[in-house]
Amino acid sequence: MPFDPNEWIFEIMAIYAAIISTFTLYYFLSQSRINVRVTAQHGEEAGIDRHMLVITAVNNGKKPLTVTIFGVIAPEGKRIVVPNSEGASSNPPLPIRLKEGQACAGYFDLEKNFSYLYQYGKTVVLQGFFIDAEKRDYISEPIEVVLPTLPDNVKVLMRPGELRVDK
Repeated sequence: MPFDPNEWIFEIMAIYAAIISTFTLYYFLSQSRINVRVTAQHGEEAGIDRHMLVITAVNNGKKPLTVTIFGVIAPEGKRIVVPNSEGASSNPPLPIRLKEGQACAGYFDLEKNFSYLYQYGKTVVLQGFFIDAEKRDYISEPIEVVLPTLPDNVKVLMRPGELRVDK
């Protein structure tokens, strides 16, 4: 069979059209998904109290969502939810509807939760999380946190037989 240049052009155009249509479909489907980025940072980095952990949610998608709850995931996986009644626990107050590009921040007080977190040592790895109205989780990358130190005259009470390992 002799080489026909017209047939070769049609095959290239068909491959090109398949690639473009697949990319277009992927683009439109990704635009309709919720895309939230959650970060956790030390309070010092955010310019506030050093005994705070700042958890921020940014809506990077086109679709709006309603953030209802935020908190921290402890080292063993237990979730510590920060109640909305805790003064300035989030800015703006939750629940909040986030449109494209909008953000909200939650503030986790390490001093208030010291007695629980201290069982894991002086340095713990925590993750921040947000939950939306549809009960979807958005979790930050793990962050290493050094817990506030106690004054020398304060002792931590422990149950008899409990072993504490300082890190």
